[in-house]
Amino acid sequence: MPQLATRRYRTAKKIQAAAVELAVRHGLSNITTEAISTAAGVSARTFFNYYPYKEAALMGPAPDYPTDAVAAFLTGRGALMDDLKILITAHLSRFVDEREMLGHVLRLSESDPKLEALRNSMVISRRGQISELLRSRMPNEHPRKLDILASAVIAATNSATKDWAQGPRTDFVEAAHEYLDMIIPAADLLRNN
Repeated sequence: MPQLATRRYRTAKKIQAAAVELAVRHGLSNITTEAISTAAGVSARTFFNYYPYKEAALMGPAPDYPTDAVAAFLTGRGALMDDLKILITAHLSRFVDEREMLGHVLRLSESDPKLEALRNSMVISRRGQISELLRSRMPNEHPRKLDILASAVIAATNSATKDWAQGPRTDFVEAAHEYLDMIIPAADLLRNN
């Protein structure tokens, strides 16, 4: 990641951490963008250069898939599931130090419709990214089949995120791999029951 992008990312994460801490302490409805800016040590103008409103700050920067992992996935020649696991591992590994913050964001989104809508929008965006990656890797497959597969991949990683950030799972990547492995047996239920 170039130096400017790294600095922008660190600032975005600093603003997110301040927003989450204040929302947990005072309640989301009781905090302002000005309070978040002050807590993050940035100006209000800087805040708005990164986020349009406080709920967006709580969600943080859009977590796109790492560029090098995307390139490896697109050129991969291994089994699709193995290459998907490598991509997902590279993606999720960046967040293993943010378990508590992600747990707070998930809990806050359960009680705030705007925050929940933003979280759902990020999930839909990520599903679109995976669908595009699958189309690029397998251009001859039916696009709807790839959309359905992308939905399953995102459902598995989203479940792993929830179980790791809020509950019993202690290894984020291991949970994601386990849930990805459930995709084929889950589809088999349609044939066998």
